[in-house]
Amino acid sequence: MSYTELNIEDVKESREKMIEVFQRRRFDSYGLKEKINVGQASGLRSRKILAVDSGFNSAYETTFTIFKAAIVNEAMNVTENTRTCFFQVDNQSTDRLKRLIMQETLYESLIKTIKTGKADRHIAIVDGTITLTIFHPTTRDNIEYREHFNNLVQEYYKPLMKECHRRDIILLGFLKQTGSTYLTEHINAGNLYDRHVIDTILRTHGEFISPIPITKPTMGPSELPFKYVTFYLNLKGWNYRFELLSSQESYFSECIQNMLFWSTRTHFGMNPIFSKADEHARVTKRKTNLIFNYLTNNLPETIQSELLHEVQKRTHFGYHRGDRVDRLMKNDN
Repeated sequence: MSYTELNIEDVKESREKMIEVFQRRRFDSYGLKEKINVGQASGLRSRKILAVDSGFNSAYETTFTIFKAAIVNEAMNVTENTRTCFFQVDNQSTDRLKRLIMQETLYESLIKTIKTGKADRHIAIVDGTITLTIFHPTTRDNIEYREHFNNLVQEYYKPLMKECHRRDIILLGFLKQTGSTYLTEHINAGNLYDRHVIDTILRTHGEFISPIPITKPTMGPSELPFKYVTFYLNLKGWNYRFELLSSQESYFSECIQNMLFWSTRTHFGMNPIFSKADEHARVTKRKTNLIFNYLTNNLPETIQSELLHEVQKRTHFGYHRGDRVDRLMKNDN
């Protein structure tokens, strides 16, 4: 019987060994490792890279929201795009719409940059999925969401794909934390998540799993007319998932080589261009609150009070912010 000895004095090392044994036991029991095409790549620069990321934040936990997208090129030049929206309600449907608008802001910024010609023959790394599957309307989404989704597809997504093809731009979706099951479904590995498989197999910098088709449920009449593939890559001990259009699958090795080239310049293996895009795309609570205060400053006091009554966050005095504003207004009168 095989075993792994644990050092009780070094808790971190012992935990890592336990996780390693657990994952290998689960995966090896299926006997499916031979079905996965694993390769080893090295860094090579053949294209320039630009990265795009997006984010949003709401002021005082109200329906007032700031959306932002940032694009960074190899010269570390940053292009930012900001939207300001005020929603009528705040519920689960609104949250879905906010995330859709965040993605729309990302694509809007990217296509504006692409049309300038500055991204021709580049690799455009997008934070998150490029398939739009998670944004596709469900039976629980209202008419407004459906209309906004269709507008995103027609006004931004399809033109973006067309421009990328025309200008020889590789659109690469990048996912840091993935709960996908594309790989395990592809090799019939039961109820495992992809991360259980890739963490067991990809252990060396530059190791990768070749592209496999992304399967998705039928979406009905409005199904997107695009197909995608996904592949997995180890960057200095960190495993990531990437997405490509099926029409650009032949470029996957070029994407890997360029990612490895840039990862050698940073300790954690993450592309420094992408890291800067992530930094600039963040919307801080402070900035959102300041813009909210600026816009509401000259509104009638009754409207200001009503807006702040939505706030659930308590101040350090223990009052609801809206209650505190009402109390101050009464004292002023």
